[in-house]
Amino acid sequence: MNDLKFAFRQLLKNPGFTAVAVLTLALGIGANTAIFSVCEAVLLKPLPYSDPNRIFMLWERQPSGETLNLVAPANFIDWREQSRSFQEMAAINPNPDFVLTGQQGEPARLSGAAVSPNLFSLLGTRITFGRDFLEEEDRPGRDRVAILSHSTWLHHLGGQPDIVGKDITLNDISYTVVGVLPPDFEFVSKASDFGGRNQFDVWVPLALNNREKLQRNTHFLRVFGRLKPGVTLTQAQAELDVMAANLALLYPEWNNKTGIAAVPLLGQVTTNIRTALGTLLGAVGLVLLIACANVANLLLGRAAARQKEMALRVALGASRLRLGQQLLTESVLLAIVGGSMGLFLASAAIRVLAPYLPADLPRASGIGVDVRVLAFTGLISLATGILFGLAPMFQAQRANPNEALKQGGRIASGIRSRMRSGLVVGQLAIALVLLIGAGLMAKSFWTLLHVSPGFRVEQILTARLTLSRSRYPDARRIAAFQRELLERVRNTPGVQSAGLTAYLPLSGTDNGWGFVIEGRPALRTGEYEMAKYRPVSPGYFETIGIPLLRGRAFISADNEDAPFAVVINESMARIYWGQENPVGQRLQFGPPIWRTVIGVVGDVHHEGLDAELRPEMYVPFAQSPNNEARTTVVIRTTVNPTAVTVALRKAVSTIDPAVPLDRVETMEQLVSASVGQPRFRTVLLAVFSMLALVIASIGIYGVMNYLVMQRTHELGIRLAVGATGGDVLRVVLGRAAMLIAVGLCLGLLGSVVLARLIARLLYGVTPLDPLTFAAVSLLLSAVALFASYIPTRRASKIDPMVALRYE
Repeated sequence: MNDLKFAFRQLLKNPGFTAVAVLTLALGIGANTAIFSVCEAVLLKPLPYSDPNRIFMLWERQPSGETLNLVAPANFIDWREQSRSFQEMAAINPNPDFVLTGQQGEPARLSGAAVSPNLFSLLGTRITFGRDFLEEEDRPGRDRVAILSHSTWLHHLGGQPDIVGKDITLNDISYTVVGVLPPDFEFVSKASDFGGRNQFDVWVPLALNNREKLQRNTHFLRVFGRLKPGVTLTQAQAELDVMAANLALLYPEWNNKTGIAAVPLLGQVTTNIRTALGTLLGAVGLVLLIACANVANLLLGRAAARQKEMALRVALGASRLRLGQQLLTESVLLAIVGGSMGLFLASAAIRVLAPYLPADLPRASGIGVDVRVLAFTGLISLATGILFGLAPMFQAQRANPNEALKQGGRIASGIRSRMRSGLVVGQLAIALVLLIGAGLMAKSFWTLLHVSPGFRVEQILTARLTLSRSRYPDARRIAAFQRELLERVRNTPGVQSAGLTAYLPLSGTDNGWGFVIEGRPALRTGEYEMAKYRPVSPGYFETIGIPLLRGRAFISADNEDAPFAVVINESMARIYWGQENPVGQRLQFGPPIWRTVIGVVGDVHHEGLDAELRPEMYVPFAQSPNNEARTTVVIRTTVNPTAVTVALRKAVSTIDPAVPLDRVETMEQLVSASVGQPRFRTVLLAVFSMLALVIASIGIYGVMNYLVMQRTHELGIRLAVGATGGDVLRVVLGRAAMLIAVGLCLGLLGSVVLARLIARLLYGVTPLDPLTFAAVSLLLSAVALFASYIPTRRASKIDPMVALRYE
């Protein structure tokens, strides 16, 4: 307690030193706390299920082992029946959409999921009101029951306390509500796993019919499994490999070379973000190291003023251990004060960051300061205090009390100078690592932003329509609605053109088909060429600005009664036809119908600006093999795109007031959202690197200022015997240049390691990009030299008479 009281008095006695040290530590600890809170919520916090470490996602795996595919219904049924390692298996079909009608207000689109009756029991989720699905409800004709999310029950159904047992109208069909999920229930997985969404409003039984139960060529299920207690993943995977081999023998046409992969659910959720968050956490850790080095330098400078105090303590009988305890108490107290302020800064930073978090960041809703974050801040503050307190403690241990008590004694000035110089070299090296990392990320992000998406971005409005399958049961009825809607929209003032698509670029929705080309040798049994599948309307290519390269685009005559047509993209034409003109060739996918290639259009980045371009097939909506009841209208305007929103809603409600319209966004907003994660990590890493640069610059300024003070007597003699101010400038600045050079060399080595670690996060930039390395090194050198020049210039103007009377 005496040490603590004395430490408080020392901090209050030196308010300038205390303020600088506390602020430096607060920035370092606060940044670490903020990023740890993100990592804790996204990567470390257990999933909100019962015993979540035993829950896995099961996928069909291609021979390469890298591609994981959706599961065919018949394969899922076989897995569930044959597995002995998994306690339960459940499947989900995330494709259903529902239109809720019969309530007050406009019809509402609800995202739906058809699930096995045991999904919620597999997850360990308790139903708040009502009950779970029954096994007998998992069959066609008995599946008109629904479980609602808490938000759907609250916002769309008024939070009726007696909702269980009541009927609601979904797609013009009556469903009985049997349960409501808890308010904190979150169905955790990547949005890309579920067609751009990871939350569902309505849950209904999967209820596969007899035909679907035999399907092995249609893949649309996501499968979850819970391991039995005591069974390891290795044992389960071995069993799955045997099952896959048996199914390949029984059904070679569809299961040839198809494996089964079990992926831990938490790993599935965080696959795309783990490297990025790990990089950011490492970056803020380096910032904290720089802050510690800076505070250690401050303490070493302060130790010079306290050397006689320490020598007197030793002379009066204080042991070296007792002396070290006093100094560590002061440094730990300083760190705790800095940590407390850092926690406040972290809380404020989280509130500021919340609106700017990427939309596809999983579990972002759980980010905040909780008990684990508080414990992290406390531990890191304690560790930080010990870390930066070691340098002055060791310095004090080495001091000679007899020399220190002499009037003119300069105790261990060389040792202290070397220690401070070493700390500055470390600061510069770490700052260079962070700056080069930020430079690579920034160049990558800049390159990504300048990737041509393959379509027009400006003056485009998009909005999603959901047609009830009961009211629009076939492609003919859907096409009639679409034709009338496009006619009304195109006649709206300010609208230049309009079109429709089932899978809007960068929306997270996607689909694909296996296909065969007429006249080509058949692939081995069960193998198909694959291409993305895009139903669109006439006018879509012109509206969104996808260029027509060969042939023609779709016209109104390409309806359900016309010869079946298909338009392919440039990548598909190049891969499968090479220099040959594909127009007039025929291919087949879905039902056994030959479709003629009538045109070739430019490539489009559908999945992301950084995604690989893939073969794509476009078909007219009227000739789609699927009942595409969920469509997106795309409108090119001559005015502000949002200005036609009211007219669009009116056109839809005039045709059918039961059709909901949602996700009204401009294409610019969609493109911006698609680069949310790269923008997030680039901005944060840039902020951390600039913070490191500032702290490191302050550090080198402090060291050079200290060296000038230590060498005042020497510099005075030099000037007295004829040296010029320029000579002094070269001597002192030469020492600074040496420190900077050593720091740069070490930093470049560390940067090579960091660049290789973040290589997978870069787009269009090599990890060892010479321009980035050179530019950042020059920037850091210039800033560090400028920070050194200020005290050096002051040294060159020393009055020799004053300097010779220095002591």
